[in-house]
This record gives sequence, structure tokens and C-alpha cells, in this order.
Amino acid sequence: MPTAAVLTLNPTEPRIGQDIQFTLRSPVSGDVALFIESPDGSVIQLLPNRQPDGQVRLNADQTQLFPSASSTFFLRASAPTGVHAALLYVSSGPLNLSGVSDYASPSSTFATVSPQGTGSLLGAVAAKMKLLNPGVSGTLTFTVQP
Repeated sequence: MPTAAVLTLNPTEPRIGQDIQFTLRSPVSGDVALFIESPDGSVIQLLPNRQPDGQVRLNADQTQLFPSASSTFFLRASAPTGVHAALLYVSSGPLNLSGVSDYASPSSTFATVSPQGTGSLLGAVAAKMKLLNPGVSGTLTFTVQP
């Protein structure tokens, strides 16, 4: 049985302005957190978010698309170009993001991730997620083309 979550991207090397969609899969059922680190070191939290369908729960060994075909929003590749890192975390317990991210205000749609900086996603952020949440993770690197 796989011990890691699997994250893929379509298209695999998107161009700026192109719609993108992630494929999520996990050997365990749970709540999903999805983060992206840009080449400039900025880290964003795509999931969970405050959109109507911004909470994703995966069932073990089932594939799910994000955003889904029925989603109220879409993702589009944007600057900066270059190599991006992504972290998918599936928590088998209640998702705890304390000290990882926070919403700047009650009206914020997406949470702000801490820490920021090159390498922080697969370093400090991944370590905090593992410490706070029982579950599995998967990573992906992809290049955004001009």
C-alpha cells in the first residue's frame, strides 16, 4: 500500500494565462491542504480556502480533481515563471493549520502562509504540517512557462 499522497498537474508545464488543474490521490481518507511555493519564495495556500467549495476531503485511494469541473472558481498559471513546488497534505484527523496559516481578515478568501521564503514550503511548512496532523503528504515540482 502506498504511504504517500500523489499530486499531479495538468498541463504538466503550464504557460502564463493557461488554466490548470491538480489531481489529488491519497492512501488515507482525510481533509486536504494544498500549498504552492513560487520561484520568488512566496507561499500560498490553495486549500482549504473560503470559497464555497474550498474545503476538500479525499476518500482513500480515490482520485479527485481540483478545482473540480463543477467548481465555482478556476486556477490559472501566473507569474513568476520558473520552477514551483507544491505540497499536498492529507490529514487523517481534523486539519490543524495553527501556526501554518491564518486569514488576514474575516473577509479574506485565502489564508496567508508563514513562513515565507525559498525552500520554506518543503522545509518548515511541511515539518509543521507533519507535526500537527497525522496523515500523508506528496510533493510536486512544475515549471510555469512564459
